[in-house]
Amino acid sequence: MMTSEKDSTSKNGAAVPALVDETHLTEHDGSRDSAAETVVNGSTQNYRSTANLIESPLSKDTGSKYSETLKILLPWRPTKKGSKFPLDDSGLFANIYVRWMDPLVWKATKGKIKPSDLFEPSPNDGTEAPSKRLRDLWEEEVKKKGIANASYYRVALRSIRTRWIASTMVLLLSLMCSFTSAAVIVRQLLEYTESPDPDYRIGIALVLGMLFTELMRVCTINLVYILNYRTGIRLMGGTLTLVFEKILHLRSLKDKSVGELVNLLSNDGMRLFELTTFGIFVVNTPILFIPGSVYTCFILGPWALVGVATFLLFLPVQSLLGKIVAKVRRKCIGITDERVRMMSELLTSIKLIKMYAWEKPFTKKIGDVRNRERKKLETAGFVQAMSIAFNPAVPVIAAVLSFVGHTMSGNNLTPAQAFAVVSVFNALRYGLALLPNSVRAWGESGVAAKRIKSLLIMEELQPYREKPADPDIAVEIKAATFGWDVLDIKGEKKRKAEGSEKKGKGGPRGRGRGGAPAGKQAQKGKEGGMDEEEEERKRVPILFDIDLTIPKGSLIGVCGSVGSGKSSLISAILSQMRVMAGSVAVDGRFAYVAQQAWILNKSVQDNILFGQPFNQERYNRVVHACSLQADFKQLPDGDQTEIGERGVNISGGQKQRISLARALYADRDIYLLDDPLSAVDAHVGKHIFQQYIQTALKDKTVLFVTHQLQYLKDCNEILVLKHGRITEKGVHSQLMSAKKEYANLIHSFHEDGEEQEEGDMIVNQEDVEIVTKSPLKTESVQGSLKRKDSKRASKRSLRREDSTCGSTRLRRSYSVRSTHSATSETAGHIEEPPEIEDLDVNPQDGKNQDIDAPKKEGDGPKALVTEEEKFRGSVTLKTYWSYIKASGGVIVCSCTLLLFILSTGSMVFSNWWLTLWLNQGSGVPYNESDPSTLNITENPRLNFYILIYGMCLVAVLVLAFIKGFCYVKVTLGASSRLHKAVFASILRCPMKFFDVTPTGRILNRFSRDLDEVDVRLPLNMQVYLETLFIVVASILNICVVFPWFVLALVPLGILFFLANYFFRHVIRELKRFDNIMRSPWFSHVTASIQGLHTIHAYQQEKEFLRNFITLLDRNNAAMLMYNMGTRWLAVRLDSMALVINTMAAVMVVVFHGQIPASLAGLALSYAIQTSGLLQLMVRTASETEARFTSVERITHYSNGLEEEAPARIKGADPAESWPEQGRVQFDHYKMQYRENLPLVLKGIHCDIHTNESIGIVGRTGSGKSSLGVALFRLVEPADGVISIDGVDISKIGLQSLRSKLSIIPQDPVLFVGTVRYNLDPFNQYSDNQLWQALERSYMKDRISALEKQLEAPVIENGENFSVGERQLICMARALLRNSKIILLDEATAAIDSETDSLIQKTIHEAFTDCTMMTIAHRLNTVLNCDRIMVMEDGHLVEFDTPAALMSKTDSHFRAMLTASGTDVSRYLTGSAQTSATLEGEESGEEEYDTKL
Repeated sequence: MMTSEKDSTSKNGAAVPALVDETHLTEHDGSRDSAAETVVNGSTQNYRSTANLIESPLSKDTGSKYSETLKILLPWRPTKKGSKFPLDDSGLFANIYVRWMDPLVWKATKGKIKPSDLFEPSPNDGTEAPSKRLRDLWEEEVKKKGIANASYYRVALRSIRTRWIASTMVLLLSLMCSFTSAAVIVRQLLEYTESPDPDYRIGIALVLGMLFTELMRVCTINLVYILNYRTGIRLMGGTLTLVFEKILHLRSLKDKSVGELVNLLSNDGMRLFELTTFGIFVVNTPILFIPGSVYTCFILGPWALVGVATFLLFLPVQSLLGKIVAKVRRKCIGITDERVRMMSELLTSIKLIKMYAWEKPFTKKIGDVRNRERKKLETAGFVQAMSIAFNPAVPVIAAVLSFVGHTMSGNNLTPAQAFAVVSVFNALRYGLALLPNSVRAWGESGVAAKRIKSLLIMEELQPYREKPADPDIAVEIKAATFGWDVLDIKGEKKRKAEGSEKKGKGGPRGRGRGGAPAGKQAQKGKEGGMDEEEEERKRVPILFDIDLTIPKGSLIGVCGSVGSGKSSLISAILSQMRVMAGSVAVDGRFAYVAQQAWILNKSVQDNILFGQPFNQERYNRVVHACSLQADFKQLPDGDQTEIGERGVNISGGQKQRISLARALYADRDIYLLDDPLSAVDAHVGKHIFQQYIQTALKDKTVLFVTHQLQYLKDCNEILVLKHGRITEKGVHSQLMSAKKEYANLIHSFHEDGEEQEEGDMIVNQEDVEIVTKSPLKTESVQGSLKRKDSKRASKRSLRREDSTCGSTRLRRSYSVRSTHSATSETAGHIEEPPEIEDLDVNPQDGKNQDIDAPKKEGDGPKALVTEEEKFRGSVTLKTYWSYIKASGGVIVCSCTLLLFILSTGSMVFSNWWLTLWLNQGSGVPYNESDPSTLNITENPRLNFYILIYGMCLVAVLVLAFIKGFCYVKVTLGASSRLHKAVFASILRCPMKFFDVTPTGRILNRFSRDLDEVDVRLPLNMQVYLETLFIVVASILNICVVFPWFVLALVPLGILFFLANYFFRHVIRELKRFDNIMRSPWFSHVTASIQGLHTIHAYQQEKEFLRNFITLLDRNNAAMLMYNMGTRWLAVRLDSMALVINTMAAVMVVVFHGQIPASLAGLALSYAIQTSGLLQLMVRTASETEARFTSVERITHYSNGLEEEAPARIKGADPAESWPEQGRVQFDHYKMQYRENLPLVLKGIHCDIHTNESIGIVGRTGSGKSSLGVALFRLVEPADGVISIDGVDISKIGLQSLRSKLSIIPQDPVLFVGTVRYNLDPFNQYSDNQLWQALERSYMKDRISALEKQLEAPVIENGENFSVGERQLICMARALLRNSKIILLDEATAAIDSETDSLIQKTIHEAFTDCTMMTIAHRLNTVLNCDRIMVMEDGHLVEFDTPAALMSKTDSHFRAMLTASGTDVSRYLTGSAQTSATLEGEESGEEEYDTKL
């Protein structure tokens, strides 16, 4: 169970009352309800523990828990001024007729409606109270049934049962009125027409009776929908809040991806809403059928049972069809999850995919998933279409069988009997009309409930509760072993799908936490009786025998190699890992700086404050400590500048410093810093260490994981990790004296040329001020020098530590510097806005000065992320035309519509044939004195009439089947083509589109909008077309019988037009608001999931939940008003349709004796039918248009987005063997990121020779990264040419260009799947080639040690590998590609010195016959290049060998080295002797030379 009975805690640590028994939950009076209090999202409020809190959660009435809700029964109530949501204060009739929406309807009609005009969500319809209620009910369910047998379905139904009971009672009244009008009164009217001497008073009474019963039917059915909509909003909102709250407290996502969770929140919540709306209509059938069967038998005799049996036979068929749909949809939802997850992954890795030219393979991969999804959709759609198509045919079939049997057995059939039975059968049809929707809602909501349960039973993060015995200790870990759960993605999904939460095999060995509540018993208390099988699940230990005591106020340094467990140690302290042995005690609150900085799509200041109140003095201290003042001056709006989603418009260093500022501003007790200096240069790193760590955090407890080993000597204690164990600990001098692992790391670190204690040899040119100026020399200074470090590196590259299995273990002294792998910087620093240069106040801004980007209202900071487009006015003809074309064209659509007409025509013909047959009587002229002339059984052509009537049955069935089949093929063909088009369009967008468009907004198209087009639009449109043709046929039939009825149609037509005119405007705008307001909480969910560990560390769950509730409430308010808008129209149309019933009944009375009784019966039956269908027709027409807004949004992305150049250009693309030499020439090349923006590359002119190694350096904003952007044509040139082997790359296709280039990015990108899939996504290489690539990237040992080796699973973002291991896997991927031209974006800048030397050796061996360009962030990495390009302000100012550049006293390159404190002279003199000595030491070894 989720909380224990006596001592439980809320998920955020606040106290929660113990569980109460069911009687308390259901039967307590209001006074005790108001006395019970709880903490909901951190705030205390009255706790109404009733079974129906969802009905009136915040009622202040102390008399009865239903008193507030029952006020709705007051006929009139004065509306309170300033009411947040007038529905709460409206009377019965104002609710039924939705009068409170009139002002919105008027505004929408005038085109002046804005999102701010929408009413705020009512407290009764909010999400907080229902979610609290649902959580309590879920905990009680788990307590009673156990976790394996607990059902969220039962919980959901229990939470709404009282409102459903009330709604069912109102529905019962509506059905009684419907039956009375359609059956009893119609028969009396028809008998009235047959009587030779009628009493007009009886006729008028019957007309008034019909008017009253129909009016009651209209009011009650509308009240049912209004009650259900509000109940559904509460259930959906409460469920989604409960689910999101659970997500915020998960220990890990396990097998669930971000895309799957977004899909769960977007679609599964809607399934519960649909259940609440349509679920109770399953009672229609029994309520109508019992009296209907009795009454038809009374009219027609036993043969009526044949017709009733037809309905009864159709019921199990309908149920079976519904179950089939539910089963197929269950499978389809899983495929949809897979597709959405892949789309999410594709969007977050789009830059890498573009650079690797993987668009086509990914298109095929996602297309294959979509094809599987479409097959399931077709099956479900066809079955559902059959159900809908046969529904109007059932009354016809029942009538044909009953009347044929009745007459063939020798019984006469009068018009009063025939059309009374037809009217009853039509009424019974309403019992079936909503049955498909109802059954589908039950089935799909069942699937949704299981998926929700699978999330609710996942394990939550349990902060350590035990404190160290010594109050001066902050963290105490005793003999602890920590591990992660093994994840088999397919097995996990299968296990969850089968619901195999079985009890009992005992706990795993050696896993107890002592007093830590995250242990087994505490988990049971928190998770609601977590199964023992869950506890038994296999784990992989990562950290072993950890004994660690961290005193308060101490600075602890942590170092180690790749995969040694440094980040895992932080995860263990944050209780994200499982304690398999030992105990953990913590005293203090955490601040956490992740290795991959997590940035929100908010302003810089909001990212730093992170929910804390603003304090100017504290804020200034934080900004200074993090060295952010200069950045604020460069940013367009200072600290109010909006940061793009995932930080796309700031550099990695800025992200890391903002993350550091967030931690410092939080003012916590314990600081966990995971490699915080890897993304900043040496000077800024020194400032941060001194001002931030040593000064600002001097009284705090700090665990400092770093690769900057020069800082470790200032730590109070140093931990050295190796293979998951703490191998050494102590102060710097002690560890150096021990001459073990730490001493080796330090020596290796200094051997790399970093002798200076402050690490200034590692040059990051971003902070070096160059004061010299020198024109570009065309003549290079020749010289050949030896760098002493090159030989040493070669020697070191062969000095490896053998493991027990004889392989190499990687060692590194620091972690990989990278941003989150799910960012758009996934391909490294080759960004359209790659560095700080793009945020400079100078005109090199390639993003924030975009004149096309919409700005937020007011004169505040400029918005980077564009506002989502909102269309105005009617859905355009262009949108409909796009759908028609996607459906197959005009001819296909016309043929489909013709099938609808023929199907309706066959049913109309059957009724007319029945009328003609009854009019013929015995076949002789009518004689009043001879009643036998009316006996149709004596007609000599009886068999002919019966044959034609029976053939109508065959025609109806055949046409219904063909119509359903063709309709599904056409509509799903349209949705699949639209998906294909929008997917292709998204892939063809330039990178700037992804930089300014949130991923959630794009995913919205591929999840919710596509779901609308796949499922809801075809369903709405089919119902609309069915009712349209039936209504048209019905009115035509009435006009034929009563020509005077045409006069009444004129005012009716005007009223209908006006109502529809007003309605179309408001419903369309409300649907658009619903779509637009959905995207923000999509993005909020995505961002929250990606930053889950940071949210946990800062205990910001309440704040993020509060933001989610705010966004969800806004969206729910728009959705509720959209649905209420449909009822606004429905009740008005139904009320006006009463006129048709009344007019038909009046004409039957007035024209008594002038028309045959059979024609009168025909007109009456159609009039009754029309009154129900007319509003359905108009409502579904408007709803269909509203659903077309999803088509509008998809086609906007399909047709309205800017495209890149073609993938291939026939006749212009070079030969497949190109490029053979790898020569790159820049010919006066100029580039700008947008039109009307300044140039970022200004006339670059140079020639890069075949197989040459080029280093690219320059200050921030100099344009070095823009060279990479230009080479891959992520931005097209403004002028000039780049040629590769003499081919102008701007003249060839992007696929032809990018497929021939390679990039090794700084930031690792791994996809969900297997190791093999990440190395070779498209099965182009053999196993032997894969293992060779892994061996050359020094990952062979790590992968071969995994249970499934190449088939080992990789979870989202590759988080089951360390960041360093991810980088090495990406290196192996690039080695497999083996391109002639390769770009390195400082791919090894953050790997430890020894592994770096191994990788550098691999790079130089593997790419000896390649042209290699290295964008350098640290100057020492390019000193062994053949030539160096020095960029400044978009100009190429120097291009020569390192020796030549260093020999010039006025060169920029030398100035950069000198400014960093490097002694350049030692590279120019005295190197020969050192080199010779190294050669002697390495005799027989491969020489590793450089042209220095």
